[in-house]
Amino acid sequence: MSATTEQIHSPAAIKRIPASVKIIAAILTPVILTVIAFYIYGLQIRNEERIYPNIFIAGIDVSGLTQYEALQSLGLPAYEERSANAKVMFTFPDDSNLVITGNDVKLQHNARDMINEAYSTGRGHGVFMDTISYLQRQNAEKKSFDIDFFLNTDMLNNAVGVFTDDYNSRLNASDPEIYEDRIVFTKGAGHVTADAPEISDLAYIGLFESLESGEPVEIIYTLPETNKFVTELLEIRDLIFVQMVSSEFDPETASASESAVGVNFDPMAAVELIKGTESGKTATFYLDFTNPEYHQEYLDSLLFRDLLGERTTWAHGNSNRLTNISLASEAINDHILLSGEEFSFNGVVGARTTERGYKIAPALSRDETIMSVGGGVCQVSSTIFAAIRTSDINVTDQRKHSKPVPYLPWGHDATVFYPWIDFKFENNTNYPMRLELELDERNLTVRVWGTIIDDFPREAGWND
Repeated sequence: MSATTEQIHSPAAIKRIPASVKIIAAILTPVILTVIAFYIYGLQIRNEERIYPNIFIAGIDVSGLTQYEALQSLGLPAYEERSANAKVMFTFPDDSNLVITGNDVKLQHNARDMINEAYSTGRGHGVFMDTISYLQRQNAEKKSFDIDFFLNTDMLNNAVGVFTDDYNSRLNASDPEIYEDRIVFTKGAGHVTADAPEISDLAYIGLFESLESGEPVEIIYTLPETNKFVTELLEIRDLIFVQMVSSEFDPETASASESAVGVNFDPMAAVELIKGTESGKTATFYLDFTNPEYHQEYLDSLLFRDLLGERTTWAHGNSNRLTNISLASEAINDHILLSGEEFSFNGVVGARTTERGYKIAPALSRDETIMSVGGGVCQVSSTIFAAIRTSDINVTDQRKHSKPVPYLPWGHDATVFYPWIDFKFENNTNYPMRLELELDERNLTVRVWGTIIDDFPREAGWND
């Protein structure tokens, strides 16, 4: 039988710690203690809730400050007051004003956001990493945050839009005022407008300038220059333009035609005047009037105003002769002779025929009295000649009878015989003439009406 031998360890051998363990323990213990101390230090930093080193906001060192302390150091209430008091004031050409303040457009700053960002710098990655970041910031370069201001652009655009809509409406309502002698033109009315986007941009810049200076910003706003008013001036000229028309004698109505005073203005002179006028202000330019040589009323007052000649003769003879005198007189009565026109007895009276109602009556032919259709009409031509013979009316064709006639002195008569012998005279005045013939029983009266200007010559005793 074999015997089993057991090894029995002593207590001292059982408790012995390996040397390697002791070495590791000796190394780790200070590390662990350091880590613990680092962690505790990190917790302390976190709990203090202070901004890490070398951090600036708006040029102010906020290192080691709490967020509240940073707000105080930045003077945040002063920023808020400046935001509220920022103001821009527009003056428009018609002296109306637009005022916009920081409150109107919610002008604000981001200081609190920047403080939050400054506080968050180096944080948020755990205690150890945050502590390392904190230590790194001790010797790191300066980190800066700027405070920015911003406003509600929708509110700004709305405020500007409401004003400019009203302003432009008032401008557009200021149409050029046309009076009897002048035109009052509002520069900008109806063709240029206050530019809302431009004003919004100016207001935006002005508010920030006011914020920086602490003083209101004043802006003199000028309406945009444009040459569109040239087109409008031409349209106005077309509207008011009246061509000068001098009245003339109208043969169809036997009266003066309508006249018109010319109305116009010089567009180029008006353009220069308006160019020198501020937008929104008024420019006045006067109309040019051109009077016609003859106004209708004046010419009417001249027409047939003067008696150029008159003669009455007694119509002797039988009824046939009286009928012929009456027919010829009716053909000539109210005949109008224009200036420069020639009167022809045969041309106006026409052929003396039985078909036209003329009768056979005594007529003088050479030295004999014969019976002829239309006999007696020579008394009509002779009475006309007698009426004008001593005036300065130009007689162009006249022959006296071969022997004296009983109704006029010798040589005061004018014989006619269709179509070979005629009696003619010319209207050598500047105005029309009208022949008025009246047969009252046996009295034949001829009146020649016209217009005497500058004493149209007549000899003394013209009605002899």
